[in-house]
Amino acid sequence: MAKRKARRPDAALADLIKISNLTGRDPRLVVGGGGNTSVKTTDGRYMYVKASGTALKDMDAGRGWRRLKLNEVLAILDDAALAALETNARETEIVRRLLAACADDMPASSRPSVESSLHAMLGRHVIHLHPTAIGSYVNAKQGRQQLEKIFAKESYPPLWVPYADPGFTLARRIQRLLATYRKQYGRHPSIMILEKHGLFVTAETADAAVRLVRRVIGRCRKPLLEPKVPPAGPVSAEDIIAAQLAIRGALQAATGQYLPVRHYLNNTVAAFQARPDAAALLEAGPLAPDEMVYANGPPVFAPDAGKQTLERVIQRRLAKALKAPAAFVVRPLGLFVATEPGQMETVRDLAYGSMYIRSQAARFGGVKALNRREQDFINIWEAESYRRQLAAGAAAGSLKDRIAVVTGAASGLGRSIAVGLARCGMMVALADVDASAAAETAGLIGRDHPRAALLVLPCDVTSEASARQAYRRLLNEWGGLDVLVNAAGVAPAGPLTDLPVDRWRKALEINLTGYFLMAQQAARILIDQGIGGSIINLSSKSGLEASRENTPYNATKAGEIHMARGWAMELGEHGIRVNSVCPGNVFEGSKIWNPQYIRSCAKKYGIQPDEVIPYYVNKTILKRQIKGQDIADAIVFLCSDQARTITGQTLVVDGGQVMVR
Repeated sequence: MAKRKARRPDAALADLIKISNLTGRDPRLVVGGGGNTSVKTTDGRYMYVKASGTALKDMDAGRGWRRLKLNEVLAILDDAALAALETNARETEIVRRLLAACADDMPASSRPSVESSLHAMLGRHVIHLHPTAIGSYVNAKQGRQQLEKIFAKESYPPLWVPYADPGFTLARRIQRLLATYRKQYGRHPSIMILEKHGLFVTAETADAAVRLVRRVIGRCRKPLLEPKVPPAGPVSAEDIIAAQLAIRGALQAATGQYLPVRHYLNNTVAAFQARPDAAALLEAGPLAPDEMVYANGPPVFAPDAGKQTLERVIQRRLAKALKAPAAFVVRPLGLFVATEPGQMETVRDLAYGSMYIRSQAARFGGVKALNRREQDFINIWEAESYRRQLAAGAAAGSLKDRIAVVTGAASGLGRSIAVGLARCGMMVALADVDASAAAETAGLIGRDHPRAALLVLPCDVTSEASARQAYRRLLNEWGGLDVLVNAAGVAPAGPLTDLPVDRWRKALEINLTGYFLMAQQAARILIDQGIGGSIINLSSKSGLEASRENTPYNATKAGEIHMARGWAMELGEHGIRVNSVCPGNVFEGSKIWNPQYIRSCAKKYGIQPDEVIPYYVNKTILKRQIKGQDIADAIVFLCSDQARTITGQTLVVDGGQVMVR
């Protein structure tokens, strides 16, 4: 969603932004960006509340909040007819009423927090968070007793709220508990601690609310033990990459999904994976709704990084009618996260928090997780379905989250191909010796496709060491590969009698050795990953039908086609398809069709330089200029499952200039 133009906030909105940003940017307070905030206006007519699916740290004057008519929100809780409705019907009606209660000019697609009714009952400034220090108690079997000890000397102790399904049911339960608390203490609580959920604080001012949050969390953190990292042997980069490929392959085989995989290791992970009860702690179940919505439940534990082991733990999760895990604790390597690029850090932080909480809860009687009925409610709850949709974003295309390397991506056809693949949802690594120009390609793609996952890979394709380093960086970032498009190339022209040998050798190095080295590294990765893949050589019509005074180009482009045919024979048994695309003359954005080359063509054919492009266009049957997108579309087709049985072939995209018979 485009960012709205910033406005001058009124005092209540300014306070909402302040408490949201202060808490949302503090990793000690927020796990995975979760939490809610609200502020009521001084006249008591309105309440500003965080919008669903927005990270607290990202809220500003132009996005991430809604303003509600307070009396209409409170009326929802007092409507007895709502309580009688079937769950889904009731929750859908509540969403409708909350949207109807909005009094602002924010887009209708931005929903008020589903907990708005709960916020409406509380004080002027409300902060709701899920910090790990609180989770260590609310997800422990003896957590309530521990909290009672911590706050034993409080004149107005925190209100403990037994677990209730979030939304309307939770709000109604708290409504009753608040009435009881008020009878006992003559006021509402300023602190509420919700079982299997988190922390609510309320205060009259923004500063007081933030101070209260920090005070509560500071006191809860004191009895906790920081993880002790046991001595461990070194973890090799090769072992990590092998595990990434194994996880990616196992997930694709089990679910059909293509996902990036990233490795993480910190003290929390190192200490947790060394515990003898690590697997049992994770198998206790999800701790809270966020862990289910964004991470598909807790991480799974794998005692080793073998592909069969990983397939087994994934199948065990699926056999329970649960979603495939997004996080894996693989002993002794650490944490691996497999999810959409935009959710990688959220899932990582949730996994860190989950391991920390489970370790602490083990000291307080054991883990108290969501039971199956509670999980089922979250899975079908309309509000969480909406959050999942927001997290996933708009449909990204037919090749969503497949990983491609495009060489020569800094300009010309390489740039056009990279744009076309990103438009179809692929994660695109832009490999080029000119890293600054490759970054320009990334900027161009990002402008039109802001959610595109892009990686600039500085790479000299003629250097084996450079090619190896580029792929190592790719695997460190994304943990896999699905497509290589060899598009880097040069076209030194000139008559045979005058052509310098160094220009011939340069063409051989870039157009042949470069294709070979990049394909060699790609093939090794694709074989190890075990889910097939596609290699595409960008050749030329000159690879099929030679052109005058073009010896290096004719030879290398023909060689690229023949290399692809041989690779197709070698790699087919691994499900790896290899094809060639032969473009006609593409002038748009081309470094090959520079003024010097155009002048040499004009001289060759006895025409003026400004007649060269019309001359070549007129040689095609379709009489139309070929664009970069035309080539990109052909590449997209060969990458797709629609071309799943096409290998060893040459697709000519030249407007009908060369007929392959």
